[in-house]
Amino acid sequence: MANSSDPLSDDPAVDASRLLARLGYVVLALGAPCAEVMSSRAIFIFFPIGVALLLTASALDPAPGFVDRVRWAATAPLTWAVLGLLAWAGLSLAWTPFISDGSQHLLKLSATILATFIVIAGAREHMRATDLYMFPIGVLLAMIAILVSALARREYLDGDLPNLEHSGVALVVLLFPAMGCLAARGRNGLARLLMILALAFIFAFGSPTTVIALLVGFTALSFAISDAERTVFDLGIAAAAVILLAPILPGISPTLSHWFYHSKLSSLPEPFPPLAVAADIVLHDPARLLTGRGVDAAIKGMETGLLPARIPRVIPFEIWYELGIVGAILSASAAWLGFQALCRSGERVAPYLIAALAANLALGILVMDFSQMWWINLLAVSGIAANGAVRSQYRTSRPPAYRHSPAL
Repeated sequence: MANSSDPLSDDPAVDASRLLARLGYVVLALGAPCAEVMSSRAIFIFFPIGVALLLTASALDPAPGFVDRVRWAATAPLTWAVLGLLAWAGLSLAWTPFISDGSQHLLKLSATILATFIVIAGAREHMRATDLYMFPIGVLLAMIAILVSALARREYLDGDLPNLEHSGVALVVLLFPAMGCLAARGRNGLARLLMILALAFIFAFGSPTTVIALLVGFTALSFAISDAERTVFDLGIAAAAVILLAPILPGISPTLSHWFYHSKLSSLPEPFPPLAVAADIVLHDPARLLTGRGVDAAIKGMETGLLPARIPRVIPFEIWYELGIVGAILSASAAWLGFQALCRSGERVAPYLIAALAANLALGILVMDFSQMWWINLLAVSGIAANGAVRSQYRTSRPPAYRHSPAL
């Protein structure tokens, strides 16, 4: 059982570690959910500061089992799938037309993943209750900030106001791990209350895509509570199929447009124009789907005018266009293995983490891509919160936590 407060020890390094860890969780748990409401770049301040504080805390007072957790992670299939995807992306720098931008982007992604992994591996077995509760409190603060921002937008239409759509995405990303933190301490009623409040806020202030992603998460949660193993199997198959079969829809969409609408796909209203662009790319040079065009070829190609401005900015298109079939296979494997790993994270919190991964994949399929680093940083915070929930399950009997560190 985690204590809400710890007495001072005889070792100043231990006391300093506890203080820095508390500050790190405050920055991540309270700052990250509200970051997009304050500024589109605020997350790039909160995340590195919070991670630096947690890493310093771990260095001052290392947690037992760090080496064992790293050793287990080094043999986990999910780790190898992610490393394989990063290695293939690195190899694609040899043929990308944007080697400088691609190298910087890949370095940022790798650094974020590495820093998050070290924070998760260096965390203690039981997070203090006050630290754990900061994550749902942060989600509540984000809701209040969204409400205030929405009222301000209505009152001052010409003001420089935050992006409410990004704020809604942040709420979806961090909601389910926050609910998992409450469930880990046996606060299931508060978790359900948080879910109801979030659903009301997303419907009131979110975009259609965030509403869909949230509903996907809620659906996954309801099924996972009943049968987690069957749910992760079905969701893993569905996620892998969407990634692997992504080029089929653009390939047949011109024919379907002619059959059903009797017009060209490009002449149809939203949301068909991005699909028309994808269809032109897939049908014009299908052989390039084998290797892809290299890291950052999609987004930088659009920004430099080599590609139309309306390309689909979603993960399946980005994976196939930039990394080809090899990247698609590795990505599908990572999605499948991710669901399988979360199923073993403890019966109290596993349904919430499965829902989190399902919602995040829905966001990636609908509106997100790897070029949006603010979303990647939010995913990293989500993973840190999920790890705290896994290791702090209240009065449960489970295998060592290092075997179930989540990777969202």
